[in-house]
Amino acid sequence: MSETEPTKSGIFHDTPQDLVGFMTNEEWDDLLSDVNALVQEMDDLPYPQVKEKVFELLAGVDAIHREALRRLVRLFKEGVLEAVVTDPAIHTLMELYDLLPPEENKTEDQTANKKFAQELASFMHPESETQSDKTKFPHWVPALKHGDELIGGSIKECEVDDQNILICRVDDTFFAVNSACSQDGSSLAGAQLNKFTLTCPHHGGCYYDIRTGTRIAGKGQIECFSVKLDEGGRLLVGVDMEFKPQLPAF
Repeated sequence: MSETEPTKSGIFHDTPQDLVGFMTNEEWDDLLSDVNALVQEMDDLPYPQVKEKVFELLAGVDAIHREALRRLVRLFKEGVLEAVVTDPAIHTLMELYDLLPPEENKTEDQTANKKFAQELASFMHPESETQSDKTKFPHWVPALKHGDELIGGSIKECEVDDQNILICRVDDTFFAVNSACSQDGSSLAGAQLNKFTLTCPHHGGCYYDIRTGTRIAGKGQIECFSVKLDEGGRLLVGVDMEFKPQLPAF
């Protein structure tokens, strides 16, 4: 078996294939270069309305690709993503959508393609240029298969997009907060919930309002997330989106 052939499991070896899909890796590099030139040309368009429409179209196509790829990656078995991203085309696509495995050792070709991925992402989301670190893309992530898994007055820690989120239920209303105490990052999985007040299991006198994430009578705050139930009853948590507290009006 050559290094470029797949194993019985369908996973390719570390050596990138000479021919992938309908073009060679060299042709792929040329395509990236051509698209990058078009991106720069489009960014200099003198017609604001045309430019806005182009951005709007690309953002819509981007959202379609992002959602589909996230669902696809979630179906991968352990180790599959790390194997397939050795291909330069797949690597660029996954980097464009922030789906690369953590702590990955990049090859020279992959490092060269990173600039293209960053520039294209910046072009499709120009408003993100003022943000530090990586671009945020609002999306909903399932946390509970059904909201009724959680009874009123109880909490449950769930992993949502590689972070621990604490789901809280008060009567028929759900809340989601970051499961890390603002004092030292300790897990809030063992916290007690009394109506809207969450009592930290590690620090005496440390309480949080789950509606706002505010620490009661103290400094510090935990992040809050939007939640909703879909038509099937699943509880979804909103990630990388603006959170608006739902407080009673007096």
